[in-house]
Amino acid sequence: MHKGIVALLASIVFLAGCSSKQVENPDQQRDNVQKISRAEAKRVLEEQKLAYMDTGAEKTFVVYGEGIAPQHTISPAQAMALAKRAAIADGYRQLGEKLYGAKINSTDTVKDAALKDSRIVSSVNGVVKDAAVTDATFKDGLYSVRMELTMSGRRWIEIFSY
Repeated sequence: MHKGIVALLASIVFLAGCSSKQVENPDQQRDNVQKISRAEAKRVLEEQKLAYMDTGAEKTFVVYGEGIAPQHTISPAQAMALAKRAAIADGYRQLGEKLYGAKINSTDTVKDAALKDSRIVSSVNGVVKDAAVTDATFKDGLYSVRMELTMSGRRWIEIFSY
């Protein structure tokens, strides 16, 4: 992080210090270097957004997925397995929404100045890798999982900087 800023500021100082006029006095040369305003340096940094992004920090996403056991199952073990599968799928869907966003389509039907029908469809399209189930519970037919996805700041920038 700091290396990018230092390199950028050094190049600004170098370019600002270049001129056709030869400076004899070192104090006068130092004054020329200090004439770069903070506003100018800030503007350059804003144009070069990746120059000061923190790529070392890890990003962690946490979601809670829930799944319900179907009513007609062969055994309690099958009910629990299907509820667990539904909870994990719900967790992956929530991670996909957090990472990629959700596409929302809606349709409303109005008849005689009253709302007759309203439909909302949401969809998520993305790839989620390396998510881990960190906690799981099964109570009263509801399976709940806590899922985490952790990635480095560098990986985050590679995937999502668009």
